[in-house]
Formats: sequence, C-alpha cells, structure tokens
Amino acid sequence: MSLALTGLGATSGIAIGRVHRLTPGELSIPEYHIDANAVSSELERIERAFERGEQFLAGLLGRMESDLPDTARDLLQAHRLILRDPLLIEGTATRIRRERINAEWALVQQTDELQAEFRSLDNDYLAQRREDLDQAVGLVRRELADQPAVLLSTHIAHRLEDTIVVAPELGPADMTVLAERSVAGLITEHGGPWSHAAILARSLEIPMLVGVHHALDLLEEGEPVILDGHYGAVLAGEDESLLAHYHEKREAGRRRRIDLQRYLARSSITSDGQPFVLTGNADLLPEFQRCRDAGVEAVGLMRTEYLYLNEVLPDEDSQYQAYRAAIETMAGRPITIRTLDAGGDKLPAMLAFAKGPNPALGLRGLRLSLALTDLFKQQVRAILRASMHGPVQILLPMLTRCDEIHQARGLIEQCYRELQAEGLAPDPDIPVGGMIETPAAALAADQLAERLDFFSIGTNDLIQYVLAIDRSDELVNHLYDPAHPAILDLLSRIQQAGLRHGRTVTVCGELAGDAVTARLLLGLGLNRLSMPPATLPAVKKSLIEASAEDCRQIVGRWMTTTPQDSGQDLLEQLQRGR
Repeated sequence: MSLALTGLGATSGIAIGRVHRLTPGELSIPEYHIDANAVSSELERIERAFERGEQFLAGLLGRMESDLPDTARDLLQAHRLILRDPLLIEGTATRIRRERINAEWALVQQTDELQAEFRSLDNDYLAQRREDLDQAVGLVRRELADQPAVLLSTHIAHRLEDTIVVAPELGPADMTVLAERSVAGLITEHGGPWSHAAILARSLEIPMLVGVHHALDLLEEGEPVILDGHYGAVLAGEDESLLAHYHEKREAGRRRRIDLQRYLARSSITSDGQPFVLTGNADLLPEFQRCRDAGVEAVGLMRTEYLYLNEVLPDEDSQYQAYRAAIETMAGRPITIRTLDAGGDKLPAMLAFAKGPNPALGLRGLRLSLALTDLFKQQVRAILRASMHGPVQILLPMLTRCDEIHQARGLIEQCYRELQAEGLAPDPDIPVGGMIETPAAALAADQLAERLDFFSIGTNDLIQYVLAIDRSDELVNHLYDPAHPAILDLLSRIQQAGLRHGRTVTVCGELAGDAVTARLLLGLGLNRLSMPPATLPAVKKSLIEASAEDCRQIVGRWMTTTPQDSGQDLLEQLQRGR
C-alpha cells in the first residue's frame, strides 16, 4: 500500500474500487461589456440557462421519484424553486440591461449581492442556505459555459459499482446521479458530517469520507483504493494482501448483517427470561423508516439539531412538518423529541454569538433555550401541534438544576394554552423528561425525578464530563473508560433514582449501541436502550444470548471487590458471560 489518507467518515462501511476524479474545476467567469444590440441575445442566454438547469433537476426527480429518500427530494425541489425565483432571475436580467454586461458576470454579481444580504432576505426559497444558492447557481453557470448540468451524465460511466468518486465537493444533484448509478463510495476534499452531501450519503447508505485534504492532488485516475468509513481512512495503491483482507472484511460484514437480521423478529428477552426494551435514535426520515422496519417499540431519541443547520433558523411550521412526518412514519409508536441541543461543537451558524471561550461548559442545551425563550417556544409549539398526529414525549437536554425544569415546564404550559386559544387540541398529557448527562444531574437524580416524567441518560457527555476526557484528543483518548468505577457508580445512582420514583430510564448514548457495553448496562439494571437502527440487530443478539443475572453478578463483584485499574477486564468478562 503506497498511500494512506484520512478524513471524516460521513457514513460507515467499506468501499473498494478505482478512483474517478470528478474535477469540473472552478468555471472561469468571463467579464465583458456588451453592445446595446446584444442585450436581447444575452437575456435569451440567461433565460435558457435557467430553464435547462431547472429541467435537469425535474428530470432527476422524475427518473428517481420512487428511489430518492425524502431528504434528497426536498433538496432538489428547493434548488428547482431557487432557479424559478424572481430575485435571482429578474435581478440578473436587470443587471444585463442596466449595466450592459454579459450573462455570466451579471449572474455572479447578483448572486454575490444576495449572499451579502442573505440573512435579511424575506424569501422562503433563497433564505434556506448559502449552500443551496451556490449549488443551484452552479447548474446555471455550467449551462452558460457549455458544461451542461448533466456533467456527470456525460463524463462518467452509467454504472459505478466499482468506482469511488473523488471530488472537491458534491451537491444534491450530483449525489442523486451518483446514487442512480450505484456508486461504490465517495471522497470529498471539503465539507463536514452535516453538509448536504454527507446527510444524503447517510440517507442513501453510500460509504463516504469528507474533508480528505488534497485528495485530488494525491489520488490518480483509475488508481485502486479502499475506503474505510468506520476509521475515516483511504488506502491507495496495489497491495493484494490488504485488498484480500478488505474484500473478506466487507463480505464478512455483509454475511453478518444478514445473519443478525433474524434476531429482529425474536422476542426481547434474555436467556434467563428477563425482558428488555430496544428503541431507536433517528434524525432524518429514512432513519425513522429503518427504525420502523426493525420493529422497535419506539424512537427513544429524535435529535432536532439538523433542522437548525441552515443559515436561517427554521420557523414553527417547518419544524411541525418534520415532526409530523416522523410521527406518521412510526405509525403510533411513541417518539421522544429532544429540544435543541445546540452548543459545544454543534452550534448553528445563526447562533454563533452564543459561543463562549469554553463551549463544552458554556451556553448550550437547555441553557441556550432558556436564554432564547422565543426560539424554545417556537420549537415547543411545533412539537405540541405534531402531538395531534401521534404519541410524543419532550426531552430536555443538558440539565443541571431543578429550576431549569420549572422554567421549561412553565414555557411548555404557556405554549399549550396559546394553542388551545387558537382552537387547536394538542395532547394535554405529553410527558416531559430530562437528559442526565452531567455529573450534577446524575448526583441530583432523586430531586430531578420529582419534577420529570422520565430519564434519558446521555452517556457520551456524561463520560466526557466525569473523566475530563475528549475522545477526539489522541493525547488522552487512551484514558477513555466506560467501565470506570465513577461512571458505573453514577449510572447505578440514576437507575436507582428512577426505580424509587417510578420513572423509566433509557440509555441513549453510544454505550447503548455497542453489543458489549449493552451487557454492562444490563448488569446495572438498565434494560431500556436507544440506538441507531444499524446497531439494533447486534445489540439484540447480544442481550438475547446474555443472562441478566450473570451480568448483574459480574458487575456487582467488579464494583465491590475487583481492583479497578481498568474496565477492559470487566467488558471481557461480560462478553464471555462469566
């Protein structure tokens, strides 16, 4: 193997194939003045370019209507609407007439002006996102440069099962064409895990790495590569032994996934007859569909941060539509909707003013919502309206104090009364729960339980705060230990508080989605877990084959008698079952 590159895994999975470098490059923008008698022809050029770009998107939607996830369909429709918008079309035409400049120059100037005024635009189409505007305008620029929007259709093969496409970045139209042609994997130099392309790759289940710097400079056309989404690695070059290893790894993963699927139909009961409950984590609609198909009893965690990733914050109605779609997809199975958990590394651009010197300890989660009550009420009203279509629960993130619950419940009640006054009838008995993810909340679990209807344990943040370890920091991540005695003690405290007060306790962090640490949780009496749908089969198999009593005894002995210098031995004992 001659070269290894790293990036961020937007999706997990392994892809093996040969590189195709998608390098349309930055289109050169000609800038010149035109004569008066050339104005009409230039207006025809720009009108034709808008029409062809819009027709290309319409054609994509028509060909793949039944195969596209809702996320992709919504993005393509948004781009179509942008290409019909008079602010963009008429503004560009006005520049051509008034300034007597060519269409390309006029389009760039008009786009730049719209971007500069972006946040104050009172326009539902262009106010979605800078990324949307740039990508839609890019289609028009391709048409003007005689590099039509069907660039992918003409420059690469119709079937891409053995191809890994490398590009600077990819837009929704590009992603749709690549999915249509069954691309093996994707690598982009730019973008993050919440870019349009990354979101669509997860929805379409295409292995993808983002942020692989200089990939186009370092990877050659036709070069064999291996993409490992789990480790965020690209391995390039000829290495028969490594290639054979990854072929077997991919095939073993495929066989294992097929084998594990049969466990989904089995009852959720351990080998010694103890019941457990598995629920799903979901953000986007395809994930709700996968949760439903996996037969989960509920969605234990609906994250809502993705709704706030646009440059303009979502309004009440757009949130209501998203929650309603999720509720209707689950067809009567309850959904726990977590209110905005912004902060730390998840702060939307429009809320960047709230980023302090230490985001992990700053204005985040419920603290941010209580500081911006109009934002919180807008989301709560949307959730309450959606409750008219099926069972939901409200989950408050990042609790540390009882008075935070009092304030939040007061605002929820205020929203309920407002909606009643407007003639609506939301569910009057929506449960309100809290995320236990700080040491303060864990230690005050009894007091919080008196004011909440249920608990959800966020193990990711809880472990980070208790151990003072950032797992992304390679200097300290070797100290990350989910079986650290302090963690076990706090998890046990939370579970016991829930039992004393008759509150359900769900674990929705990464520990719940791991087949081994799920047994650790079972040993602590935590038998209600929520996880991404992809991890459900393996966790269910692990718990079905486990003895709950054996897990309790193993964990109990460890907490009381075992030298506790590392939790790895405990996890190995749980995996062996003795």
